[in-house]
Amino acid sequence: MAQPPHPASQIQAEYDERLAFRKIDAVVSIVGLVLKFAAIVMCVRYGYLSVVVLAGKSTFADVGFRIMGNLKVSEGISYIFGVGGILYGVGQRQLRRRNIERIVPLKNKLEKILDPKRTSSSLTSKGTTPPGG
Repeated sequence: MAQPPHPASQIQAEYDERLAFRKIDAVVSIVGLVLKFAAIVMCVRYGYLSVVVLAGKSTFADVGFRIMGNLKVSEGISYIFGVGGILYGVGQRQLRRRNIERIVPLKNKLEKILDPKRTSSSLTSKGTTPPGG
């Protein structure tokens, strides 16, 4: 019959295994960091190259920069906040409707169990009023 491994060799094997996993973890985290910075460098590089190509030429982008240049800083900030608020509201509405669509069937089922004679509202599955109603 085989003898169980000696406790010291078992501890050494566990130590070696942990060391190997730490080395792998270090390599993976370094590769992830390099990829992040490489992506940033590539974005900056391509941004630079696009500016170099347009240098000295009158383009549609030039017209846009002139219009943006005529705006005051406070007006620009107010436009940014206004558009951001609208986009945030639209996103929240979509999230709310998806959540309602996910929860309503269970709620209706439980209400029918509690009160079988209950009539449902005429709302759609997303919680909105039906078209033409």
